[in-house]
Formats: sequence, structure tokens, C-alpha cells
Amino acid sequence: MDAPRIRTGHARGETPPNARADLEWIHQHEQELLDKYGESMILVYQQQVIGAGQTYADMVADAERNLPPHVTEATPITYLLHYRQPFFRVRSG
Repeated sequence: MDAPRIRTGHARGETPPNARADLEWIHQHEQELLDKYGESMILVYQQQVIGAGQTYADMVADAERNLPPHVTEATPITYLLHYRQPFFRVRSG
């Protein structure tokens, strides 16, 4: 079996160079991503969803299949897509 190309764990204090741009992209497109993938886990690398799944293992396996062959290592952002529930303030009477 080939070595995994997806690297989601990082040393303490280490931040992948694509992290900030990818996180901003996720927040800008969150509703579109929810419409397409539903409530699931996604891996985003260079402003593209490379993997999605209901479990971490499914998501990483999907990403390994979708990653272009020339990429030897990817440092994607893991994000849990979920619908936000409205917040209601309850006051005692």
C-alpha cells in the first residue's frame, strides 16, 4: 500500500501555508457546501473540496482518491459542515 498523501495532523504551533485562505473560502461558500454535501466532514485544499464523508475515515479515503497524482503531500483543512440551529433567548418570568 502506498504511503498516505493526506496530512491532517501537524506539530504543535505548525500551520499549513494554505490554512487561512482555505478557511476563509469555506466560510464564504458555507451554504453552497451545505447544499452540495449536506451535514458531513470535508477536507479542503487550495480552495477545493478534495474529500467528503460521514466519518473521518471515509473523508480521508475520498480525498486520497480525488487528489491529483502529481500531488505528493497535501495539508488540507478539516471542517464539519452542519446546519446552525437558531438561538432563542429564554427569560424567566
